[in-house]
Amino acid sequence: MHRKLASLYLWPLLVWLAIFTPLTSSQTTETIADPIRVQLAWMHQSQFAGFYVAQVRKHFENQGLHVTLIEGGPNINPITELQEGRADIAVAWLGNAWSHSTEGKHVTNVAQIFSGSSLAVVCRISAGVFTAKDMTGKKVGVWNLGDETVVKELLDLLSIPKDSVEILQQSPNGQDLIDGKVACATAMAYNEYWQILASGIPASDLIVINPEVFGIPHVEDGLYVMTNRLSSPIFKEQLVRFTKAIRTGWKEARIAPTLAVETVQRMAPNLNREHQQHMLESILGIIPSNTDEFGLFDLGRYHSEVNRLLSPGKVNPTPERIWTYDIWNALKKEDKNTTPLTQATKFYVSSTTSMLAFKILVYFGVFTFALSGVLEAINRGYDLWGRLVLAFLSGVGGGTLRDLLIGGDRLPFYYVKDLTYPLGILLVVLVTSSIVAAHHDAHKSEIFKSTKKYADILGFSALAITGAAISISSNLPWFWAPICAALTCAGGGMLRDIVINQEPSTFKGVIYEEAAVAGALCLVAGFMIANHFEYSPIPVFISLIFSLTLIICLRLAIYKYHLRYPKFLGGTDSDSH
Repeated sequence: MHRKLASLYLWPLLVWLAIFTPLTSSQTTETIADPIRVQLAWMHQSQFAGFYVAQVRKHFENQGLHVTLIEGGPNINPITELQEGRADIAVAWLGNAWSHSTEGKHVTNVAQIFSGSSLAVVCRISAGVFTAKDMTGKKVGVWNLGDETVVKELLDLLSIPKDSVEILQQSPNGQDLIDGKVACATAMAYNEYWQILASGIPASDLIVINPEVFGIPHVEDGLYVMTNRLSSPIFKEQLVRFTKAIRTGWKEARIAPTLAVETVQRMAPNLNREHQQHMLESILGIIPSNTDEFGLFDLGRYHSEVNRLLSPGKVNPTPERIWTYDIWNALKKEDKNTTPLTQATKFYVSSTTSMLAFKILVYFGVFTFALSGVLEAINRGYDLWGRLVLAFLSGVGGGTLRDLLIGGDRLPFYYVKDLTYPLGILLVVLVTSSIVAAHHDAHKSEIFKSTKKYADILGFSALAITGAAISISSNLPWFWAPICAALTCAGGGMLRDIVINQEPSTFKGVIYEEAAVAGALCLVAGFMIANHFEYSPIPVFISLIFSLTLIICLRLAIYKYHLRYPKFLGGTDSDSH
């Protein structure tokens, strides 16, 4: 009986173990120490010096990683190697990753190595190419690593029919151009170009066509992985440690380039030392020298290239999750260098401030405040010049104080770079003065006062949001957003009051800048929520609209209910604002 009962319960137990043990073991066997295979974009050379230094100096090992660097070549596409499972990380160009990222084989950029581009099309004058347009009827060599799409785009921009140019797979090191098999060839400024010169071809026989001069951006060496693997916390931790290790490798390559070249030659002893030294010097020019920026994927350059890749008749639509800041954010967290707003959110804010709709909002705020300055000058009996001065101070005074605080790209001042502001203020002064000259009491009528009141509310709200958004897009810490918001909408009025020898009414119990501060704090909170939506700018737009609406509502409530500070905080019974 005991044996029957034992067998009755034993068999279900054995079946359960047989089914679930492999599943649990597969979930627990993944570790940081698992091998990482890195497919390089090309053959061993100084282009990957930071990787070699990290390996030789045991930076991978110190991070608990076991890394194998796999040499590339002319017939090896790193993205294909990644998709076929022969590599865990691929060093590749964005264009190559974009064109090969398809359904079920999506790849994602997790860190960017090169911050600039070195791709060029080199042509020989002796082959009949004197200008870029002379490529018509010629043979052009490419590697088919994404450079072929750049060449095709260049042909389009030059109005050269594609069927009039023969695009061929070229040999390494610019050899086909050297041998005269092609009239033009894609080349890296840090590599093939110098090898072509070293072969004996004089620089006077070459023309170098830079695609970026024609508005064709090119995002080069980045780290790409299979998108589905980013669901693994262990693999993501490996990527963070790997990026940290090669960051140290490139830092040491910059400090000791001679030793870095020696490390390169360990990988490929037959390489020309002088050429590798020169290549490394060129490479270091497009790798961020600031370690805080190493690995950062530049969304500005990305969107510039996307505009090209999405052009009608070009490549496939936007691949799923072609980039992510997950690894970058984790790396910053490990460095204890995190910020409240992510790079994606900052980019969307910066992009918004450069949009035409945003500029119109700023114009409206500036011209509305300029109108208040004109009316103050008219009430005081000032002449045309005095009216212009007060209008200018009221309209752009706050923005001037804000931009002095921010500095950097905000100088020279926005109204110096964009003549719309001074011309618009001049027009406001002339139109208002003409109306008052024709109708002496026009500015005292109830209709005019009511219109000015609501225009002032909208102008105030526009400038407050403008100040907050500009401070964030200028990379100031978040707590400067409410300060810049208040400064932008009230700074001009304070400057005007100083000129006319009048105490600012906002210092005497009137609730004014406080509405701007509240709206800016709401904006920052909205941007922090937008951090969780790195692929969409919509949360940033919603935050801006909501905060603008909040400030308008606060200002309307202040007007309607005559809200002021209580007497013990300096408030008075008079409504002087």
